[in-house]
Amino acid sequence: MRDTVAKLKRLGKRLRKDASGNAIMMLALGMPALIGGAGLAVDTAQWYMWKRELQFAVDQAALAGAWARTDPATENNYATRATQEFNANVSVIEGDTSEPVITLANYAAGTGNSVIVHATVSHELPFSSFLTGSSPSIYAYAQASFEEGNTFTSCLIAVDPDDDGAINIGGNSVLTASCGLAALSTSDEAITVDGNPTVDAGWILAAGGIDQWLKDNTDDTILEHMSGLYDPFKDLQPPNPTESQVARTYNCVKGSTTTKASKKTDVTATYTYWKGEDYNTAVQTTYSKAKSPTTTTHTDSIVIVSNDTVNGTVVTTTVTWTAVNGSSKNTIWEKKTVVTSDTYSGVTSTTTPDQASVLPGTYTGGIKVACNTTFSTGVYILDGGGLEIDGQYSVTGAGVMFVLKNGAYIKINGGSNINLTAIQASDLVARGVTVDQANKLAGMLVFEAKDSSSSNRNRINGNAATVLNGTVYLPNSGVDFLGTATVTSQCLMIAAATINITGDANMSTFCPAGAVEDTVVATQVSRVKLVA
Repeated sequence: MRDTVAKLKRLGKRLRKDASGNAIMMLALGMPALIGGAGLAVDTAQWYMWKRELQFAVDQAALAGAWARTDPATENNYATRATQEFNANVSVIEGDTSEPVITLANYAAGTGNSVIVHATVSHELPFSSFLTGSSPSIYAYAQASFEEGNTFTSCLIAVDPDDDGAINIGGNSVLTASCGLAALSTSDEAITVDGNPTVDAGWILAAGGIDQWLKDNTDDTILEHMSGLYDPFKDLQPPNPTESQVARTYNCVKGSTTTKASKKTDVTATYTYWKGEDYNTAVQTTYSKAKSPTTTTHTDSIVIVSNDTVNGTVVTTTVTWTAVNGSSKNTIWEKKTVVTSDTYSGVTSTTTPDQASVLPGTYTGGIKVACNTTFSTGVYILDGGGLEIDGQYSVTGAGVMFVLKNGAYIKINGGSNINLTAIQASDLVARGVTVDQANKLAGMLVFEAKDSSSSNRNRINGNAATVLNGTVYLPNSGVDFLGTATVTSQCLMIAAATINITGDANMSTFCPAGAVEDTVVATQVSRVKLVA
């Protein structure tokens, strides 16, 4: 017994001193933690993968919903589009996600201008579920803001790319036609104000800066340093129909004068008789068959008379000799004396003015209107010079286009009675222009050729009797707008390198009632971005 106890003691001492099995013991003791850590690492990797896929899905869904909101055709289906995009971007976690929650939200002081999408994924994993007794839930959230793209029209557009004051509004001018101003100039002073005008343009657009005065004194929408502005007519070329290539000159035909009056005519005839071989030597005698005096009266209420006629009576006397009996020395001569009294009253004279009837063609040196003028339908090419309308003349033209070449210009001064309406597509097609080009050129009243530039500023100084229907396009030259103009059948649009509205210019409308200017001068693309 004592030996056995001693042996056990010696064994215990040897075991205490022996370290050859410690590693195995420590491995055995640490194995549960090692296995648990590996399992947790595997599950964590799964969670990260789920999170990445779920986040990508909600991001794409939010973007798709936001894009849908920028288009009026799809804006009401944004949730459907977002759901479709969400489902298209889940694969590993397909079947384990919740239905995405899709809502509109306000962003950056906007109202309902962003789409929010959030969702969860949950799936039981062996290790984490063993430890927690439940399935993990991974959450993802995304928010995408959107800004709808806009198009802008304008009835005044300056196309110079960098000029200061490309549009200048000055003096006491009045511009209250709410159809938009636009300047393509990138200058910090693209649109300027010089004076105290009255402005209600609706919207004011510039690739550069806009005068602070307009920001402070109007309720107009101001968009400066704006991208997307362009010249809507840049790619057009002026037409050159065969009839417009005929060389012509402008001439006035002298007018005529017509005089009218009321006329009363009294005619008295008396008879005397003379005897002799020749009435020049005959002596007065009696005659048994003598005729008695006669008097007649005739009145015309209105009759055309000579232009030198005046109110009053004009008396004329005529005498005729007739042999009525006998011969030789016994010849009896009848002397008939007729006294005519013409009495004129209410004398009036009417003078038709000088008149020019002008045909389409090429006018070297331009056209300077010098009388009442009618332009026939067609294209007029002004080769140098200009279209100058001054004085109290009536100038009309329906379906016309003036093409300015070699420095030609246009000047319309107050006092003229003008009614000019631009050429239409059907008029151009009838002159050999293709349908496609005719549709693009329809409504063009004045077209400055791209290789022409006038040293004279174009000038429109109209009055209430100045009717201009159509587009005035001067891509290389400036225009001064000083007076007013009326529109009756289509809108007036002025597109020029620079535009100066000054003096007492008054433009309250650029379109007739019920019409709007539909020429687009700016396009802003829709914008969408993830914000959360």
